[in-house]
Amino acid sequence: MADEPLTSVLIVEDEPDMNKLLAEVLSAYGFEPIRAATGEQALDLLTTRTPDAVILDLMLPGLSGYELCRRLKGARRTNPIPILILTALDRPEDRLLGYESGADDYLTKPFSPDGLVSRLQACLDSRRKTREESGPLEMKFEPAQSLSALKGANTLASALYRRTRLKPECIEALRSGLMSIAEAAGKWADTHQGQAPVRAVFRLDDHRLELAWRPATEDGDVFLAEHLGAHSESVSTWADAGAFDRRSESVGAVVFEKALPRE
Repeated sequence: MADEPLTSVLIVEDEPDMNKLLAEVLSAYGFEPIRAATGEQALDLLTTRTPDAVILDLMLPGLSGYELCRRLKGARRTNPIPILILTALDRPEDRLLGYESGADDYLTKPFSPDGLVSRLQACLDSRRKTREESGPLEMKFEPAQSLSALKGANTLASALYRRTRLKPECIEALRSGLMSIAEAAGKWADTHQGQAPVRAVFRLDDHRLELAWRPATEDGDVFLAEHLGAHSESVSTWADAGAFDRRSESVGAVVFEKALPRE
């Protein structure tokens, strides 16, 4: 029986010693490292190879790690590749930008080899589970600018890339809108005892995407009207991108529906 191919990991790191160290760590743990020093080199490599995962530095010359992450996550072919950001940037706003760019996980330097590989394997396992899922998908979403909310938006986007033929601009408009709502909900929570103003349930099957939003607090309907009302910025952006076919309101709920294109 032929040996199974090694799990390949693209390292995008401009510092030579760190790039070499990462390659040695991955090799020691049974991965196949692929090395790039810049975002442009990574894009060139990706034209001929599709790695199983990417470890990405943010402070790169030329094309930044943030922008490279956005490009990979905004394309149907490369969106499924898990991206683990590995950086010295440790401010909350840096992490926020990382997840807004579409990253699957965010790890800071210095790191331990065991810790790095553990986080990398978790990204791979999560994506493998997502690929194997079939049948209707249901997700709960409670926006409050937390990293879990941003990860939820990225998970929904990845499911849409994998399971539908929606145009990338439509999916990215949905993801961006969810990020904006999460940010606004975080500011709201800061002045309302930390409570998220709304909750949502996303349902996806072979024929339809549904986003059902409801107030989560006594005055959450005010937030709902401001940020998911018919003339709100997020809804206008979604409408311009064709992200939904129907918007309806009933008993304090706002529901968006999108019929999915067939093959």
